[in-house]
Amino acid sequence: MPTVPLQYEPLKSVLLYIEPNIRFKVSLHMPSISTLEKRIPLKIENLSFSMPQNEKCLKVNEYNYQLGVYRDFGHMDVPSEIQLVNDRGGCQHDIDQYGFSINPGRNTILPGDVDLRKEDLPLTVGSYCEVMEQEYVKKLRMLRRLLAERTNQEYNEDDGFPRTFGPSQIFSRRCFEDDPVESIEYHIEDTQYRLMPYLHRQNNTKPPFTCWIQFTVTSPNGRQSRRFLYNKKLFEAEKNLITALLGNRKLIISVKNLKIGNDNGVFRFPVATKMSIENLQVRYWNAPSFEAFGNIIDSSSLPLQQLKLGSSIHSADFTHRIVKESKKLVIDNQLHEHGSWTPILQNLTHQNVLLERENEHDPPNNYVDLVENWLEIGRPLGTTFTLGIQEEETVKQCLETLKQRHDVYASSERQVQLRINNCSMLNVCYKDTNRPTSRFWRHNPEWLLSLTVVRATSY
Repeated sequence: MPTVPLQYEPLKSVLLYIEPNIRFKVSLHMPSISTLEKRIPLKIENLSFSMPQNEKCLKVNEYNYQLGVYRDFGHMDVPSEIQLVNDRGGCQHDIDQYGFSINPGRNTILPGDVDLRKEDLPLTVGSYCEVMEQEYVKKLRMLRRLLAERTNQEYNEDDGFPRTFGPSQIFSRRCFEDDPVESIEYHIEDTQYRLMPYLHRQNNTKPPFTCWIQFTVTSPNGRQSRRFLYNKKLFEAEKNLITALLGNRKLIISVKNLKIGNDNGVFRFPVATKMSIENLQVRYWNAPSFEAFGNIIDSSSLPLQQLKLGSSIHSADFTHRIVKESKKLVIDNQLHEHGSWTPILQNLTHQNVLLERENEHDPPNNYVDLVENWLEIGRPLGTTFTLGIQEEETVKQCLETLKQRHDVYASSERQVQLRINNCSMLNVCYKDTNRPTSRFWRHNPEWLLSLTVVRATSY
């Protein structure tokens, strides 16, 4: 039986309800419907860009799109470190003619991009100076000498580098003396790998590999990779990928949960494209970051339903209107800090705030001072602040102190109510977070202390 192609209107209806990643795949493989697909509203549940563990990455719902530089050694043995990087999707930085990792586009702003830089960024990755080269040579010689002693072999210092280098100032023999032979051999291979670009630069030779741009798609159905000629830089390939998937759309892209891992760089985004978002998660953004970001979101996004913001006491910036107007603010604060969050929390005007974890303030902050501030100045009905606490003794101490006040209305083991005025009361209570008993969750709080302004009841 011959198949009948879908007509224009039925095809529009079908595309509207197809999962976004399937739409992308169909559009890219069938150019005849690409224009139509771009005209239909696009709704995405979860969208993530540039996460810390993978800078050149875009995640749409359950599909992960990744770019990297794959180093192909042909039939030669591949250094274990490079093999590991290849297996993970390729190097997240460009590779120069000698094999050094570089970042040529870090300060390049293309049309549509969002500039999140706090300053101009270095174009090199790591330190490729003469001092580091010498340190790696010293380390290699020390390891080879140690291996020769362990295996009763003769040590040969013919490594292609000057013989005048003295003892290493960084890598100590004592760090490796108790290692097994296999570990020493691994460190020798790793150090040789790190010295390869220096040798090629010294001799003006090319490394023994061919670079490709690898495009990897990981989904619940598995993982697929394709390689392309390395004829453009990674930042250009990233821009092309994001534009191919999200760009050239006539309508605003609707996103429920948007996550951006870039906090000091250039966020690649298609030109003349806007999103309407509900929830946003970002890391250590300041007011200029939010101002730049505001250019790619539609006004219908504001106020945000929830903003999760990585922050520290010394760099906290909640001044931009996107932050101030968000209905719920989640502060992903640093664990290893010693200051008090109370002065910052006192100045927040949000209806709902979650401070995710307790830091190393000594003694632990029981937030009695925050409660006293609320009792003094008042807060709108429904205001709720929730504070992560590590030890139950801290929250018990908070409630015991509050129960001694003259304005207590009611109390129980884990709760105390205090009268603010004739119209409102402050309810302070705590509960267990049911945190999993695992070392991977040790930084998460075991208890949550909640402050909620409720309507007063008559005496």
